[in-house]
Amino acid sequence: MKRSPKPKWSFVLMRGADKSVKQFKVSKRSVVAAPAAAVLALSGCIAALQIRSAFKIDSLHDEMSQQSNSFTHTVNNKDDSIGTLQEEIRRLNRQAEEMKGKINDLRELENKLKTFIEQYGRLTETSAASTPADTRTKADQTVSPLSSSASASASASASPTVQEAKSLIAMAEQSGLDFREISSLVDSMESAMEQSVKQAQARQAILDALPTGWPTKRPSKLTSSFGYRSDPFTHKSTFHAGVDIGGSTGDPVFSAADGTVEETGRDASEGNYIVINHHNGLKTKYMHLSRIEASAGDEVVRGEKIGLMGSTGRSTGAHLHFQIMQHDEPINPMRYLDS
Repeated sequence: MKRSPKPKWSFVLMRGADKSVKQFKVSKRSVVAAPAAAVLALSGCIAALQIRSAFKIDSLHDEMSQQSNSFTHTVNNKDDSIGTLQEEIRRLNRQAEEMKGKINDLRELENKLKTFIEQYGRLTETSAASTPADTRTKADQTVSPLSSSASASASASASPTVQEAKSLIAMAEQSGLDFREISSLVDSMESAMEQSVKQAQARQAILDALPTGWPTKRPSKLTSSFGYRSDPFTHKSTFHAGVDIGGSTGDPVFSAADGTVEETGRDASEGNYIVINHHNGLKTKYMHLSRIEASAGDEVVRGEKIGLMGSTGRSTGAHLHFQIMQHDEPINPMRYLDS
């Protein structure tokens, strides 16, 4: 039995009016297979592209993941570094504040020590505040040994503390000592020094109030001593309550010690006179003056000029009758003048 031919598809290609026409015959299977093959080929290409894209994406993802991890690690390291730097900055700030505080403490200590030495060093070196004989006496005064010894005593009691203060300055400059602790020590030293100076000044005031200063200019001599003598007018034995110091009219007369002028006046027997009140009930009296140069209530110091020698009152010539009284009882002036 003869098979019937399968139907075929014809394609006519017309290229133009003056061109020949070409006819192609294609089987039905070919017509169906060609698009299918094209679709399969296209699908294969698309699948290959997808696979390639997926591989590329995975590769990029891995690379991005690695970069992200690297960036995260770097950022963490940076954060740690920033934290370390911030802590270091805070530490440096604390050190700067501590240093600033130490500098302020050092400046305060320096000023305190400077004031301390200026105040007390000058007192101990010159005894300006406690030794009137050094700064307030006249050229004609003779400084008493008791006054000099008091000055040395005040200097000896305070000088070690001044030396200690000077040593503290050197220590503060060369070491890292606690300046506030040193400042507290200086406060204690200042308090102790203040007490020492007050005690020295009190002792010096007592000594300066002792009538040990010679009351006239030198050279001079005693023309009459303390005690019983022959009265120059009556030639009878009478008690002489002081000493007579010879000189010339107009010679200066000085206070024998620190004190307060209690009285000045004129008497028929004593002439022009001055009475000065000193410490511990002591008084000195200066008689037969040609002129009085002090007034009641005046504060005088040893060696200060208070009048001029003369021969007023009951007198045989220019001289000074110098008298010392303790609780209004006359005592021998040479007990003090000889010291």
